[in-house]
Amino acid sequence: MAVATQRVVVLMSPKEKAKLEAKARRSGASVAEFVRRSVAAYAPDGREGEVEALLKTLQTSHREALAALGDAGRELKTTRAYFAARGARK
Repeated sequence: MAVATQRVVVLMSPKEKAKLEAKARRSGASVAEFVRRSVAAYAPDGREGEVEALLKTLQTSHREALAALGDAGRELKTTRAYFAARGARK
């Protein structure tokens, strides 16, 4: 990584500064390092829409998985009741 030799002053509200500091702390980096990493990771190439589309797909998949688990739970309950009733008859 290149040596940091340039200073950038950014004005922000106290709330924004607190958010920045909290995010940096959670990432385990200084505010300066967090900003450098964020700048390096940002790609203004229009891929934000791609991420949103992937998120929608994930949300749909999650709903479908939860529904399938619900169906499986109900089927398991029915199966257990069937075998419990069979066991009681013997």
